[in-house]
Amino acid sequence: MKICVPSMESTGLFSEISAHFGKTPYFTILEVENEEIKTIEIKKIESRHAGGKKTPAEIIIEINPDVVLCANLGLKAVEMLKEHGITINVGASGTVENTFKDFINGKLKLGTQNTVCMEGH
Repeated sequence: MKICVPSMESTGLFSEISAHFGKTPYFTILEVENEEIKTIEIKKIESRHAGGKKTPAEIIIEINPDVVLCANLGLKAVEMLKEHGITINVGASGTVENTFKDFINGKLKLGTQNTVCMEGH
């Protein structure tokens, strides 16, 4: 399973989760087998908020993960990711490592139109 986590630094499992999905500077990408992390990849991104041409959701679609773990995101991003078969879990906080553990332990919520950020997104 490939998991994508919006993060603030390029320090892998120790990176803090990005609280604002649309402005995340990095994606930490985890390859997981049997609930164990096998590889970690860091992708620096330049989305529209940073002068790039794509939204974070469009970049994630190119990465093609099975799951996205994030603090929260807007409805448009949820719809785009779901159209491509990507599962979204929200409620992440702390580090990538803590977020992964919370996901494995079922502590994150499924990202739906009822659980997304509605502050102008």
